[in-house]
Amino acid sequence: MNDRHIATVLALHFDPDQGSPYWLQRQQQLGFDVRREIRGHADFHRLGPMDVSALRTRPLTDFIPRALHRELATMLLSETGGTTGDPCRRVFSPREFDSAFIAPWLKAVAEHGFPRQGCWLFVGPGGPHIIDRSARFMARSLGSLEPFTVDCDVRWIKRQARGSIGFTLYMEHVLAQAMNIINQQPIDTLFTTPPLLQALAERMQPAQRQRIRGIHTGGMRLDAPTASELRARFPRAVILPGYGNSLFGVTFPVRWDQSQPAGAPLSPPPGLEREDVFQVGDPALWLQLAPIPAHEQADQDLAGRVAPGERGRVIVHRLDPSFLIVNLPERDTAVAVVCPDGEVGLAAVEPLAFATPRDRQGVY
Repeated sequence: MNDRHIATVLALHFDPDQGSPYWLQRQQQLGFDVRREIRGHADFHRLGPMDVSALRTRPLTDFIPRALHRELATMLLSETGGTTGDPCRRVFSPREFDSAFIAPWLKAVAEHGFPRQGCWLFVGPGGPHIIDRSARFMARSLGSLEPFTVDCDVRWIKRQARGSIGFTLYMEHVLAQAMNIINQQPIDTLFTTPPLLQALAERMQPAQRQRIRGIHTGGMRLDAPTASELRARFPRAVILPGYGNSLFGVTFPVRWDQSQPAGAPLSPPPGLEREDVFQVGDPALWLQLAPIPAHEQADQDLAGRVAPGERGRVIVHRLDPSFLIVNLPERDTAVAVVCPDGEVGLAAVEPLAFATPRDRQGVY
């Protein structure tokens, strides 16, 4: 994220006449001219934490510059899954959607050898969740028919206690639909969450698992034990996890030099899988790792950084013409890792305990 891009986006959102009502109101509260005094991402902390409740409750157009309201009909609406509370909302222009979801995907496909022209099955949320649209664009970008899909209402299943009748019946409903497609269509590419993928693997016949050439996981972390289990279940598949959400887009694992000797400075830290390190490839996005607050009510240190090898809280900054996100504390923590290009990657992503109640994690 370069200073020129930052200046361009801030100039749009803080324009006195045609800017974003939310950010212009925030500027009045801050008492300084943001366009003059915020020169780069090192100054972002001066804007203070973004109000998450505003993303849940204020009219969506309060965040979109008035200069772009004439383009509302072209924008894509996106809502979060509701793990941390009521959903947050934002929009993407078509170009921003491509930059946030499709361009990083195509780069990862090329780097990791993900198969093209497959027959896809997507099991995940539709409706207001942009991951459904990204799944369709991802498949088409590889020369495939758009995916066969099974809609999963992730907000509903988060309300069901694991092991309860409601949870069990809903999982059965989702998995039965998925297996109907797998039994009738030559599915060779899967896109779903790790828990749903594990459940599907239990139901699929060995020949059906052998047919799978590509697996993309999202929504929840693919930890090392689960990845090892899935590699054994799907021995022919390229497994490509993603880390992202409905507000900032998606990132993919770093492609490390496989010839690097063990213990080399740019190798992942001990105990981390190579595919467990994610790196931002989008010039509009910065995922900062800041010191973790001691408790939920503690102030977040927005100016702080964590050293390589240390764990920090993910702070999201995404500067798009249509929508500005600065200093948004995420529900996740990660370990900072120096990647081959010298940039910082995120490893071993895990939910922050006080930001993500275990009883609301569901299967997404």
